[in-house]
Amino acid sequence: MKKFKFKQKQEPFPKNADVRVKNSYYTFSKEYPAAKIVKTKRVKRKKERISSALRVLLAVFCFVFIVGVSYFAVSIGLNFSNKPISTDSEFSATNTDAAENLFQSGSLKALYMPYQTLSNRRELSSFIKKIQKKDCNAVVIDFKTDAGKVLYFSQAELARSGKCAIFDNETVRTALRLFENEKIGVVARFFCFEDETASETEPSFAVKYKDTDVLCDDISNGEGKSWLNPYSSGATDYLLELLKEISSMSVKGVILESVSFPNADLSTAGFPGEKSAGKRASTLLSFVQNVKDTVGSGCFVLVSESASDITTPNEGCYSAELLKSSADGICTDTLSRPENYIADKKSGYSSMLSLFSQIKQKQNENAVFVPIIDMSEYTGKYIRTLTQNGYESFILFDESGRY
Repeated sequence: MKKFKFKQKQEPFPKNADVRVKNSYYTFSKEYPAAKIVKTKRVKRKKERISSALRVLLAVFCFVFIVGVSYFAVSIGLNFSNKPISTDSEFSATNTDAAENLFQSGSLKALYMPYQTLSNRRELSSFIKKIQKKDCNAVVIDFKTDAGKVLYFSQAELARSGKCAIFDNETVRTALRLFENEKIGVVARFFCFEDETASETEPSFAVKYKDTDVLCDDISNGEGKSWLNPYSSGATDYLLELLKEISSMSVKGVILESVSFPNADLSTAGFPGEKSAGKRASTLLSFVQNVKDTVGSGCFVLVSESASDITTPNEGCYSAELLKSSADGICTDTLSRPENYIADKKSGYSSMLSLFSQIKQKQNENAVFVPIIDMSEYTGKYIRTLTQNGYESFILFDESGRY
């Protein structure tokens, strides 16, 4: 049997080498076998602790920085959106030219749009297509409603106190840019003295029952809305302040509604300041002149009156006198008209043309006449008939915006 030979283990040093062997080590000696390992571990742990601390500090700094920047950005954004829309070049540069362009050709062809549409980008885009399909060049939007609400965040103290804002300013800005990009003029519809919000917020500006502090309601239509007093300088100053803000936006004109006294029983109404101010008609005419001076030449002014009020003036509206105001023209609601005037296409709308002719004769020579045509009576033939007879301008009206 073959025997296995085991190789003798070689020493790490040659036999004759002079090897110095240390018999003992003191605990913290550099030569101690574990000393270098312990030292290395301690250094490593120290560096790790420092690195971890730096990472924590960096994370905290980044968090604080991000929160600070976010807070600053939100604050700026809120302040920006709540500021009145100012007269910067983004909005006001084309005001004068656009206002001239709408009436240089003698035509304002507009669709009324409910203000609710502004907040929905999809519906807004769809409405712009309707305007273009109807071959119109403008849109009419309520910038101040008959309840006294204001479309944007106004800096007027009374508007802020009454919480009148409907939208934030950025929503309004975005919509105005869309119309401007599509070359569609924006016309602001503005309810003046019919304003229950302002009159209730500041009762000293309101119409009251005689010798009382009770607000006088417009009870003729059963709604019972309170009105601002046309004799009140505080009320007129408030309205002019709003109109100044509106004219600084990229609007081409304003339509003044409710330039009148309330359609209530005026024998029971009290108008502080009436004795010293004089006739009611002259007070309203003076207000229209102040509006013209406030908005400037770059923004046209139209006064809205119903056809029935113009043909049969009532005590509150003094419509016949307002036809001679300093406004650029008048808008006439053709649904409210004398019974013998009918929008009949079989007769070629002859009675309506007769009505419009009577109104034009009462206006100033260079004033614009703009009939407001309800969609229930709208036909292509109606518009063609108006155009053929020299009535280039019109506003199509549907309260719901369905055209």
